[in-house]
Amino acid sequence: MHLRSLLSDLHPEVVARYYGCGTPLPPALDGATVLDLGCGRGRDCYMLSRLVGESGRVIGIDMTEEQLAIAKEHCDWHAERYGYASSNVEFKQGYMEDLAAAGVADNSVDLVVSNCVINLSPDKRQVLSEILRVLKPGGEIYFSDVY
Repeated sequence: MHLRSLLSDLHPEVVARYYGCGTPLPPALDGATVLDLGCGRGRDCYMLSRLVGESGRVIGIDMTEEQLAIAKEHCDWHAERYGYASSNVEFKQGYMEDLAAAGVADNSVDLVVSNCVINLSPDKRQVLSEILRVLKPGGEIYFSDVY
């Protein structure tokens, strides 16, 4: 599935005011559990929802409640659009420096993605440490950023 085609299936409010600097998403993730750091309104999460399929899971973490409120508002809309019985996307308020506080367990994620937010952290070493903690053995990191 081409990533560009996924954009046309997103709710307009989700793509409005998009602040990312790319789309660091691999094209084949069927059944995977993916964590999106700094998910904002959920644009990449909903694209990932299609890529992981109904049996996969997407967790979006963001520190901004206002952004998360918009993201959460459209879970059912996207699940219905994709033909899923229920949403496979979960949004949590939290900080990428402390994913445990947001309920992300050790070795629980197949892939971590991040789109232009790691640069905003004052403690990038801690962010990378948390990423390594939550990734399953053999897990991967995809991110785009500006330094």
